Amino acid sequence: MPKNSVLVQIPASTSNCGPGFDCLSIALSLYNFVRLTLREDGVTAAVGEGNPGTQTMVEAAAQSFAAAAAVKLTGFDYEIWGEVPLARGLGSSSTVRAGIIAGLNDLFGSPLDLEAMIRLTTRLDNSPDNACAAFSGGFCIARTDTETFAYRDHMHFDLPESIAFAAVAPDYKVMTDDSRRVLPDALAFNDVLRTTNSLAYLVGAFVSGDFERLEGAVHDYIHQPYRELLNPFGHESIDAGCSSGAYAGWLSGSGSTVICVCKPSVVKAVLDAMQQAYTVNGIRSRAYRLFCDNQGLKVNQD
Repeated sequence: MPKNSVLVQIPASTSNCGPGFDCLSIALSLYNFVRLTLREDGVTAAVGEGNPGTQTMVEAAAQSFAAAAAVKLTGFDYEIWGEVPLARGLGSSSTVRAGIIAGLNDLFGSPLDLEAMIRLTTRLDNSPDNACAAFSGGFCIARTDTETFAYRDHMHFDLPESIAFAAVAPDYKVMTDDSRRVLPDALAFNDVLRTTNSLAYLVGAFVSGDFERLEGAVHDYIHQPYRELLNPFGHESIDAGCSSGAYAGWLSGSGSTVICVCKPSVVKAVLDAMQQAYTVNGIRSRAYRLFCDNQGLKVNQD
């Protein structure tokens, strides 16, 4: 029998990873879920209480899928739930867009391949990093066109459970549009040079599995310094985590979450130190002990 309902599981992700602005991402063991059920009246509707922002996002993703796949949508009900916090730099918007596109693709007989779905999600997200991790899982390196910055393709590498990710999300949101506006129009040559060096070394450490080499080697001078005003005490939290045993840390996406990569044996100490940087400044936060999700998005018949 033809499917009329699917359930999609989508991992959260940390993007940029410090120096890898708009090109690096890691899928994390924190998930959102999207359930789609086809209907015949052409209406797209939330099950239960919805909100205008999500409705707009869902409709835009559905329309983009229909145009790319050359199919006529009949309408559908959608349910979205999960653990990925909103506007915290963990790819929550990407999980929704990817879930809608992947779910519809499955319901309509999979007219789009993986790269086509990532390309669609990237257009809606305005950057490819979270989309790659959401679909493919693992450690992703996205490639964009040098002229148009349009998504081209990506590479994926599995990461082992010998490394963990200590993530702390403070109790304030950072909107992506706001974080883009604070970035400069031009950068000093030396800042680009220093960041490029860190980027190359970070990729080498992750791909080779020599994670201890990350210690003291991850620096960014092209976006994190400009976003500090939007992410108070984020830098202090990362420093505290590194002082407590983490290899390195970064602002996750545009924030507000900060992430440190470390051995699983020191995650608790790292998280405690990272949270304390917020607590002493009167800011509540939530801590997550995470690993890399190497599988990426999953679609199941509901």
